[in-house]
Amino acid sequence: MGLLMGLNVQVSNVSKVQPSRVSLAIRLVFVGILATLDAGSTGQAQDSINTQNSSSRDSGLGLAGRKLADGVLTVIPPDQNAEDTALGPFDLEFVAKHPELNWTGPDFPNNQPNFASPAETLVYQSKNVTFRHPVWGLEFAFKPMRLIDVDIPNATGVMEKKTVWYLVYRIRYTGNDLQPAIKDLSDSEAVPGEPKRVQYDSVRFIPRFTLLSKELRLAMDSQILMPAVQAIAARERVPGGRLVDPIEIARQELPVSKGGDDGSVWGVATWTDVDPRLDFFAVDVRGLTNAYQIQVDSGDEKKYLRRTLRVYFWRPGDALDVARDRIYLGPPAYQDPARVNYYLQQFGLKERLDYQWIYR
Repeated sequence: MGLLMGLNVQVSNVSKVQPSRVSLAIRLVFVGILATLDAGSTGQAQDSINTQNSSSRDSGLGLAGRKLADGVLTVIPPDQNAEDTALGPFDLEFVAKHPELNWTGPDFPNNQPNFASPAETLVYQSKNVTFRHPVWGLEFAFKPMRLIDVDIPNATGVMEKKTVWYLVYRIRYTGNDLQPAIKDLSDSEAVPGEPKRVQYDSVRFIPRFTLLSKELRLAMDSQILMPAVQAIAARERVPGGRLVDPIEIARQELPVSKGGDDGSVWGVATWTDVDPRLDFFAVDVRGLTNAYQIQVDSGDEKKYLRRTLRVYFWRPGDALDVARDRIYLGPPAYQDPARVNYYLQQFGLKERLDYQWIYR
């Protein structure tokens, strides 16, 4: 409407001049209207394109993800074992600590109930108990471990350049978990069958990453470094364009994945102040499964050991210009038995492995 009003004013102002000039003025006004309308429609189209593009970018960094080539990721499938669904047998300590529960004289001369079987007593049933529980697992895929120099604030708030060691990984829940097969839970003598395959609506990944070195007697848990996470996300541009730290990934429910990147979450574990002389090391990843073991030592003390994925790396380099060094998966492979044996000793291995499942 404003453009038409401007046209009326323009026509009224030029009506007193020669006809040829009036015609020229009207033409110029119409050209201006068309140009304005065209610019508006072009701007709306561009806004629509920008909106569509922004939906595929990371909301924090505005960086679009990229598709990874085959072989870039090392994919380790979940490894649930039927043995992990059963623990024991153990004697229940809290029952043994209460001697008043024993059936003893003088009320019970035979140290057992008068009209019931000893097997029905609480003390008897607390011995040789087997604990059974469902076991779930997650698929863990990761890119080669890398290094990057990032400005990170120190304790006083001053920015300081640090070399960050980092591991970019992808987590997926594929289901296919194990459930103990017991028909009657109230029957303590029931013999369980083969665990059946089940899947849950979702699970959580509560990770703990630990960098280990037998060479330097080193054990370092990963750190939360937001400036480093942003720099790594800009460098790696993983599918989806978004990386999360271990704290943020623990807050997310992981639904059952249907394949590809469906239901997957990308994260990164970071370390700083790593000894630059480090050549041989491993990374322990805990939280990929709820499987655990109970070990009893000679003093009758119980230790609870969680099933842990240990991944081995080696880095041929020195303490100079560390960020340029390349890190390789697994111990180096050589034909010389002496060299192979030396490298295996640095990892505490008897054979060459890229990774293995352990309890710790």
